[in-house]
Amino acid sequence: MYRLQPALQNYAWGMTEVLEDLTGRPVSGDPVAEAWWGAHASAPAIATAAHHHGADEAGLHAGDSLGLDALISRAPGATLGPVLAERWERLPYLLKVLAIAKPLSLQVHPTLDQAEAGFKDEEARGVPADAPTRTFKDRSHKPEMIVALTPMTLLAGFRPANAVAQDLVWLGQPCTRRWAEELANATEPTIALGEYVQKVLRDPEAPAALEALIEVGGRSGVPEALAVASAAALEFPGDPGALVALALNVVRLTPGQACFTGAGVIHSYQSGVGVEIMANSDNVVRAGLTPKAVDIDLLVELTDGTPTPPPRVVAERDGSVTRYPTPCAEFSLSMVERGSATFPAGPRIVLAVDGTAAVHGERGSVHLQRGQAAFVPYSDGRLVVDAVGSAFVVEVPTSAV
Repeated sequence: MYRLQPALQNYAWGMTEVLEDLTGRPVSGDPVAEAWWGAHASAPAIATAAHHHGADEAGLHAGDSLGLDALISRAPGATLGPVLAERWERLPYLLKVLAIAKPLSLQVHPTLDQAEAGFKDEEARGVPADAPTRTFKDRSHKPEMIVALTPMTLLAGFRPANAVAQDLVWLGQPCTRRWAEELANATEPTIALGEYVQKVLRDPEAPAALEALIEVGGRSGVPEALAVASAAALEFPGDPGALVALALNVVRLTPGQACFTGAGVIHSYQSGVGVEIMANSDNVVRAGLTPKAVDIDLLVELTDGTPTPPPRVVAERDGSVTRYPTPCAEFSLSMVERGSATFPAGPRIVLAVDGTAAVHGERGSVHLQRGQAAFVPYSDGRLVVDAVGSAFVVEVPTSAV
């Protein structure tokens, strides 16, 4: 068993103090957006051996530390288990906590096939892995789910074309009336919404629409989608991505509620603090609400324009355990609250977010305070988590093991 020290990410949209308070780090005064408990090569967590019986399969003694990615590569069979070691060769998921002070970039993630093709293309063209213009940093897709720790506001998936058209009329500009008419008369809403994204991101009249969007946001009785898009426009002056935000579902989460976004679902998290679990990838295609590199053509190519309901996850409660089901083979997420739960052998991460948790494997135990995490390898066998408060447990679905 290993204690984990997360890698912190200082993105401009992050909060100050929240993640430093959670993880026990000194407060820097700078925005800290994400804490990564995982084994992605770009920012692995640091694993410290917590066993007391000589060297483990990776050669670590008690108190020795190593990047979690390096630990797994030293002993993939012991850490992942033989099946997962052969299938993935690395930890297939990445656990994060996000602290969102202002909107994240308008973004979409690729499918597995798209990620593989994009990665091969950028490798062949010699794009450096750390280049700001690099899009495909690995070969994986990036399905992801976020569970709210505080109230959260998200944008995810397209609203019906007619609803978007009705809100555009509020803006009262020639271009917004034109866009509204095209959406209202569309015979293929999926195609029309994709075309809308391209239009608003490139239309020379978009600045006038953005000014109207900011002005409308201050009125009473404004539709929710307009109000949220207006707030994004205020945060990113002149960025037409706020007009794309207008076309997306507004998802309000209370603590414990979750939202899942798969490949091709355009989204932008707006505010709040949450636990995020995803496939072990950093492949993000952006097209607005960000100072980072954008690729409008690629985002439109990868985006599924199908209108969908807000992609909420229906949690399943069983005693002290709340499970958040997804269609993903890479991860399964559960929350243990004020009770005990047992999990089968596999590579698991336990993160205490409130109170304390005792983590018991077949070869030892660790006690976690709020903000502390542990990696429990396959070789530690069955896992028992006793939570005095709340703890999240990530594992690989048994169907994939």
